Amino acid sequence: MTRLRQLCARIDLGYFVIVAVVLGALWPFIGRASLPQETDAELHIFRLAELSYLVRGGELYPRWAPNFYHGYGYPIFNYYAPLTYYLGLPVEMLPHLDAVAGVKFVFVLGLLLAAFGTYGFVRDNWGRTAGYVATAVYIYAPYVQYIDPHARGVLAESFSLGVFPMALWSLDRLSRRPTPGRWLTAVFLIAAVILSHNLMAMLFFGILLAWAVWRVLTDRRAAPETSFTSWSPVFGALFLGLGVAAFFWLPVILERNAVNLNTLLGQGDNYDFHTHFLSWRELLTVSGRLDWGATEPVFHFNLGLAQWVLGGLGIVMLLLRRVQRPWHTLFFAIMFVVLGFLMLPISAPVWETLPFLPYFQFPWRLLGAAGFMLAVLAGAGTEALLSMISWRGAKAGMLAAGLTVLPIILALPLLEPAPWPDFGPVFPLRMSLIEQKGRWLGTTSTADYVPTTVDMIPRRNEAVVQGFFDGVPLDRVNRPSLPAGAAVDSQEISPLHFQYTVNSPEDFLLRLFLFDFPGWTARIDGEVVETELGRPARFIVVPVPAGQHVVDVRFQDTPARTLAWVISGVSLLAALLVAVRIAASGSAHGSRSLARGFGRLTDEDWWVLGGVWGVTAVTLLILQPLQVLHYNSRDYTAEPAQHALFADFGEQIALIGYDTSASSARPGDTVTVTLYWQAQRPLDINYQSFLHVMSPDGSLVAQSDHLNPGEFPTRRWPTDKYVRDVHTFTLPPDLPPGEYLVKTGLWVQAEGWRLPLLDASGQQIDDSAGLTTLTVEAR
Repeated sequence: MTRLRQLCARIDLGYFVIVAVVLGALWPFIGRASLPQETDAELHIFRLAELSYLVRGGELYPRWAPNFYHGYGYPIFNYYAPLTYYLGLPVEMLPHLDAVAGVKFVFVLGLLLAAFGTYGFVRDNWGRTAGYVATAVYIYAPYVQYIDPHARGVLAESFSLGVFPMALWSLDRLSRRPTPGRWLTAVFLIAAVILSHNLMAMLFFGILLAWAVWRVLTDRRAAPETSFTSWSPVFGALFLGLGVAAFFWLPVILERNAVNLNTLLGQGDNYDFHTHFLSWRELLTVSGRLDWGATEPVFHFNLGLAQWVLGGLGIVMLLLRRVQRPWHTLFFAIMFVVLGFLMLPISAPVWETLPFLPYFQFPWRLLGAAGFMLAVLAGAGTEALLSMISWRGAKAGMLAAGLTVLPIILALPLLEPAPWPDFGPVFPLRMSLIEQKGRWLGTTSTADYVPTTVDMIPRRNEAVVQGFFDGVPLDRVNRPSLPAGAAVDSQEISPLHFQYTVNSPEDFLLRLFLFDFPGWTARIDGEVVETELGRPARFIVVPVPAGQHVVDVRFQDTPARTLAWVISGVSLLAALLVAVRIAASGSAHGSRSLARGFGRLTDEDWWVLGGVWGVTAVTLLILQPLQVLHYNSRDYTAEPAQHALFADFGEQIALIGYDTSASSARPGDTVTVTLYWQAQRPLDINYQSFLHVMSPDGSLVAQSDHLNPGEFPTRRWPTDKYVRDVHTFTLPPDLPPGEYLVKTGLWVQAEGWRLPLLDASGQQIDDSAGLTTLTVEAR
């Protein structure tokens, strides 16, 4: 009983405050059933379902998804970070739950880890109240709270934003006093960083390594007697964590040429980093209300007003030399400047020089990491402010509560993502039908991991996918190619082991509808045989002699994968041995000061808790039911639009509003016009949109064309939501002053005809709609 009391006394009750702080961000997940379609969450759900099928079939760590890509298979699990799927797998396997529940669980877990990790790290360095403020700043950063988990639905990246603070906190605790538990926690969390998301792993591991080096250098500056060996556990945890995760990242590197990774590098398209830099205006923009009537509610890639204010407080206090641990704080200020710089167009030469940066594709991916840096600065600034003004009692409590709830209040517009319908059942046939429509081939959008041996992407073969409809294993045998008199009976031993009983009067080539990839091995009567590649799709071909034989085709480890497993095993064993050694030595060297926040809640804590609960209660019980935190456009209106209208294009699509960035411009200027379209009925044609700037004599002087208005094929447009279509055009530098008409319309590019513009009686009056007159002034 005494030990239990001691254990309870060590629990920081501040975590109960943190649960209250994070509740608002969690509510869209825990207060609603299911998950949305049309975001990346959809593909993560199908990946988890495929992993479950493989694990249930005995493949504990598969690298190949046999049901993907029309049943030809896809090496998605060899190249994509696996941790989030394995965390969701136990939930998916529970009775009455499915892959949707598993993915939702990981989203929630990621936000909780982000909250606990941020609080723990900042509390240990700047105190409990600083931890509350830092947690609110990070969790309610627009990118962490809304953009990653809801607007994009990127499970792995969103989860990595939670693992990183936990890993940093674990290293910080390890640096203070190594214990077996802290050592193993740090090693496994570093491995978790690597296994969470391919690209963010590089970023976060680099930041963690830089932090450790910085701390060594600054500690030695403050105390020259500090030994490098006192930091050896931290560096050991970093590199052994990297080693534990080698089973994943080493094959990615060694087998990178086996797939077509170049599709990840865009050229002037959506995957080209040049098109995704942010402006200072965007970074400083205040988050606005979302519109539930839009197919994709508009949001900003911003850092958040509260994040700027409270992070700026930390920078000011750092410059005034008021913060505790100024050199430690300086690291996060420097990292914020670096990350901010890399999101701006001025950093383009850096992106073009460093060969790994273009794979990040979107410079705004760094918003999450930048938000954490601001959170730490906000915590340090909070501690400095409270110390400087020396308030006590209710005044200090109200100030702490105000600083904590400020990020929550300013994030309220993003606490209500648009409602989503039930995702529905998850099964292989549904994924196959999605692929049939050309979406999510292999659960990727750019055929990222198609084997390089494939010369031409094959069409869907109905005989192969018939098994999805019948609920039986797929028959991948190319039966029309069998010689006369040959018989092949197929059996699926496991999801990655196919066995064929063959009887043929002559030698023949057993052609399988199965992409070749390192690891596929064929055996005839137990003897390994060399396979061939069938052109042009380069499916696996097995030469089979005449007679009766048993052909086994199985996916196995390659030398690269075996080496990776050995490195992971050795690293894990080394980590365990070091833990035993720490336990045996009773090591407690390097015990640095720790701002402990354990014990009962103080008056200040209760003020914070009350403030957070008050804001949360008002939001959930009053503001959300009143629907004042969001727009809800309906009946062919777009509430955010500057100008409303109704232009009927062929009784197919209506233009219901538009915005324009300028009513006047000068030659060479760039102007943005946003169109709001809404389908009037289900569409069976993909229309293209155009925006023309016409001179008084009717000639075209500038234009913008979109193959898919709003980057959303019109055949997929719902009839109850509008599509926001942003056009930009640049005026010619020699354009004479005058009045120019801006017009828009819809057409079918492949056939060259336009949708007619109809009047109220249904008669055609034009084939484009005039929007506004643009005044061009002399330069």
